[in-house]
Amino acid sequence: LQGTGKTTTAGKLAYLLQKEGKKVMLGALDVYRPAAIEQLKTVSQDVGCSFFSLGITNPIDIAIKAKEKAKEEGMDVLLLDTAGRLQIDEALMEELKKINHEVHPEEVLLLVDAASGQDSVNVANAFNADLRLTGLIMSKLDGDARGGAALSIKYLTGLPIKFAGIGEKKDDLEIFYPSRMADRILGMGDIVTLVEKAKANIDEKQAEKDAKKMLDG
Repeated sequence: LQGTGKTTTAGKLAYLLQKEGKKVMLGALDVYRPAAIEQLKTVSQDVGCSFFSLGITNPIDIAIKAKEKAKEEGMDVLLLDTAGRLQIDEALMEELKKINHEVHPEEVLLLVDAASGQDSVNVANAFNADLRLTGLIMSKLDGDARGGAALSIKYLTGLPIKFAGIGEKKDDLEIFYPSRMADRILGMGDIVTLVEKAKANIDEKQAEKDAKKMLDG
């Protein structure tokens, strides 16, 4: 959705993958938002990865050409930055389904805001119904209190959280480790309250097991 930091997160993911020795290309498919293509171009320059755009044209055609170009240039990873939307939009969802069908991506990732709670769950379930998401990227996970949101979103959607955004800098995206998040939450004691709602008179050790089980799926 718009406003979650999708384009900058695409850049952070490119930067993370490059640190692992991958050759990465960013493809600009957001032809609807003013200056979105220029923003992605700037982001790609900032993180030092390749960039592909055909300007304001059909996003499905751009996706196909971007994949061809990435193969030609020997890229390991092509990240397609698709159009954000203000809400679940049927026309744009159809566009995403067509892109999915044409490109056959290995990963279909949805960026959700850790601060949005139930809204993030609803959005993730709606996208997953149409696109069969392979995972989530959780943004704004830099506050300890949001660990519980990550736990509940993972549990309620059944989707793995693959990456976590923890700040504004280009290197502020991390691989998400469920056990670390469970430990972090347990350190605050929040998880005990969370799990007690589902099961009364539970001790902390059992709470930790339940938390890790939820996160590990």
